[in-house]
Amino acid sequence: MGTPASTRARRARHGLSVLVVLLTLAGCGGAVPATIAPGQSISQAAAFSSQPPTSLPPVSSARATALTVPTATASASTVTAPAPTSTATRTPTPASSPSGTGTAAGGTTAALPGEPDPTLTPGATNPAVTQATIGRTICISGWTATVRPPSSYTTGLKRTQIVDYGYADTSLADYEEDHLIPLEIGGAPRAAANLWPEPYTVNLPDGTAVGARVKDRLENALHALVCKGSMSLARAQQLIRVHWIAAWRTYVVGGTSVVPAPAPTPIATVSPRPTTTAPTGTTAGVTIVSLTSPVARGSTAILAAKARPGAACSITVTYKSGPSKASGLVPRTASSAGSVSWSWTIGTNTTLGTWPAKVTCTANGVTSSATKSFVVQ
Repeated sequence: MGTPASTRARRARHGLSVLVVLLTLAGCGGAVPATIAPGQSISQAAAFSSQPPTSLPPVSSARATALTVPTATASASTVTAPAPTSTATRTPTPASSPSGTGTAAGGTTAALPGEPDPTLTPGATNPAVTQATIGRTICISGWTATVRPPSSYTTGLKRTQIVDYGYADTSLADYEEDHLIPLEIGGAPRAAANLWPEPYTVNLPDGTAVGARVKDRLENALHALVCKGSMSLARAQQLIRVHWIAAWRTYVVGGTSVVPAPAPTPIATVSPRPTTTAPTGTTAGVTIVSLTSPVARGSTAILAAKARPGAACSITVTYKSGPSKASGLVPRTASSAGSVSWSWTIGTNTTLGTWPAKVTCTANGVTSSATKSFVVQ
């Protein structure tokens, strides 16, 4: 016989009440009885739920949350942005100085990128150009072309000096063989002490470009000042020789502070130390690495040698008429890498034949010499 509808309705309401109790207990973190015995009342089920469970573990907080009121979705305006990650400030990496560092002749400043190493290129002047002669020399249009050395001379010197300076980039096209004291303000035309391979592209640590073409603008400005009588020849030569970048900032860029007048110090020259006899087992270590041979009259000869870093070196080239007096054969100091070199022009009247070139270097009181012959033809 079927169950009456009223009985089915009561059972349904009873089951719903039981479900509500179970959900309430679960939401409160209480234990849930495994079953409800037939005839057990809701209050009995609730009383049972207050006792420690014997078969089921407590409902987890995660499940309790799932069984209760759903968590409201946070408003976008209330979401807290994550704290910004601290980023270190980048400091520009200083450009590698292609010219090295050191105290400039005059004793005040160290070479910046774009300036020559003062121990290798101290600067030299043309004795034909003085304050009294500027009106018939540098201030005459086209005069510098009459004293400018040929590229056959400067290219050979550039090749040697790139090695002396220890440049990583050895491409000749990346450098101008430049006069530190320019010809237009009385720089020596052929003196190796006044020429160096100046990079076309080089920057200061702050990114300022200070390559060869930048220096050209300062040369023009100083030439104009000298020829107008606004600046003495000696001051212009000293400014560009000691620290040309500071002078460029003042006289070209237009800096607010004027470069102080440097002391009128003479251009430094290196004299070899007195010759002493080397103790047994010691040597100044001089070796001739290369020497142009054969070489024609009127052409440039180049000798490169290795010695101890900082050694004071001199060279003697002897022809039939005696020791050569070529302007390039001046005392030199070996670089920090031990490189030292000379370039000189073979006279048009030099006797053909084989002639010796002798290099003598002194370091720490020890002197050593090396000799190599070359052919003039």
